[in-house]
Order: sequence, then structure tokens, then C-alpha cells
Amino acid sequence: MERKKTIGIALIVGGIILLILSLLADVLGVGGNLAVFGWKQILGAVVGVVVAVAGAVLLRRK
Repeated sequence: MERKKTIGIALIVGGIILLILSLLADVLGVGGNLAVFGWKQILGAVVGVVVAVAGAVLLRRK
């Protein structure tokens, strides 16, 4: 039970970090043009949300 909770929290934190990095890639200098929100940023944001939601589901399960 404790292991699922730890994994769930890790997935939530990892997903949120991926989401933030994807959204701020251009500002951080990792992305390309500031005026364009690229497909890699969209993919990273979607994957980040999916990972965070999966962690939340795992955390809520008993």
C-alpha cells in the first residue's frame, strides 16, 4: 500500500515537472522561436498531464 502511494506521488510530481518544462521550453532557451508553440511542446504537455493524472489515480486507489 505504501509503495503505491510513493509511486503515485512520484508520477504526479514528474508529470507536473514535465508539463511545466514543456510549457516554458521557449522561455528557458530549450525551445525554438518564442512566437511558436511547437508540436514537441504540445506532446510534452499532454504526456505530462497524462502521467500526473495516472499518478493521481494510483494514489486514490486503495
